[in-house]
Amino acid sequence: MGKATIGDVARAAGVSVKTVSRVINNESGVKDATRQRVAEIVKQLDYRPNLNARSLRTRQSYLLGVLFVDYSGNFYSHSILTGAIEACDQAGYNLLIRPLKINDEGFEPIIKQMHERSKPDGYLICPPLCDDPNVISLMDELDVPYVRIAPLHSEGSPYVRCQEEAASQKAVEHLINLGHQRIAMLSYLKGHGAGAWRLAGYKAALDNYNIPIVSEYIEEYGYDEEPNILDTVIRRLLTKTSVRPTAIFCVNDTLAASVYRIASQMGLKIPYDISIVGFDDDPMVENLWPPLTTIRQPISTMGNYAARMLIKALGNKQQALELPALDCELVLRSSTGPYLPD
Repeated sequence: MGKATIGDVARAAGVSVKTVSRVINNESGVKDATRQRVAEIVKQLDYRPNLNARSLRTRQSYLLGVLFVDYSGNFYSHSILTGAIEACDQAGYNLLIRPLKINDEGFEPIIKQMHERSKPDGYLICPPLCDDPNVISLMDELDVPYVRIAPLHSEGSPYVRCQEEAASQKAVEHLINLGHQRIAMLSYLKGHGAGAWRLAGYKAALDNYNIPIVSEYIEEYGYDEEPNILDTVIRRLLTKTSVRPTAIFCVNDTLAASVYRIASQMGLKIPYDISIVGFDDDPMVENLWPPLTTIRQPISTMGNYAARMLIKALGNKQQALELPALDCELVLRSSTGPYLPD
């Protein structure tokens, strides 16, 4: 059997070729029931749009670019890509992936070169690039649509994000309800939306329980800081005697894993000597013992929504609408336990 055509899809669904085209391109003017029926036929017949022909007809590349910072164990961006690829497959787009290195001498020349070579129709911009004024300025200069993922500021282009502040507050209140009051926060997301929201949630939880905010328990650094600085900070926190924190809220699971490693080296037992909470529910936490209490956020869903927003904007030639913030879930495991007096 030959490759399915758009005509095959139209006949099987009992609609016109134009209707199939509208569904594939996420255009308006199609009833929900019809849209669903066409989508099911597309999947059944494994129909793949001819991107070359469509590009010549519409003068679009049917490519979406994804910009993200590449670093070891970047589960977050991988999950964004998973969701974005699913949305692109449904709409007949391809994804152009461009990881950028922290030590690159400016991201802008690399992005500009990529754009000139491949001409993506639009971009998804992952953190921390979504908060980089030079990157955003370049996007505006290139005059292409873009959707930011979890930016610090909502002004400007469309974006998607999770309710990270509320989730962080819930995580810290969980520690407080276990009797902890000396709670530290570790972050290398300084200057980025996630870092700001998670810090705000941490402070809100302490305020709600009238627990003083101790500045020496808050350690914030940027992505581009010296990699070993956090190891030094963790050791300093865990070396304190009478004022040593009894719990640590980490802004992601990779950082929580570093606390596990150093706590083990120092002979501290989790959760008896120190309780730990992470953020993201990275699959790698399955290898931690005891299992890590963490915040699960729907990262792949954010990537899918962001791609759909961008495709909708490209199809309708209109600005995409902002979607509501998504909820996160506190996943309770064994890395947190009741406060045990010294």
